[in-house]
Amino acid sequence: MYIPRAFSQQTQFSAEVAKAVSGQGPRVLSVTPTFGEDMDGESAVFLQVVVDDDGVSPVELLRITRAISWAIVQQVQPLEQWGVLPYFDFHMQASRQADSEPALA
Repeated sequence: MYIPRAFSQQTQFSAEVAKAVSGQGPRVLSVTPTFGEDMDGESAVFLQVVVDDDGVSPVELLRITRAISWAIVQQVQPLEQWGVLPYFDFHMQASRQADSEPALA
């Protein structure tokens, strides 16, 4: 039975993702990978990305989300190096709101 490298080395995979998005500036508030299978039964990583959208135009948000997904796909190479298909789920949150809300445990 084949087990994708990302499944067996989740900590390293997460570190590579964090490294890739660190160059995307302060707009990236968090990236949370969840490992599993997609609807076709293929090994996948579902990346929930929280982006600070405070004062950002829709065009700029599009640029930011594309840059984040591109950085992860190009630098981490989820499929080629880790054996998982990447799926992105972007959530927008103003930094003022993020600073005032308690973190979920």
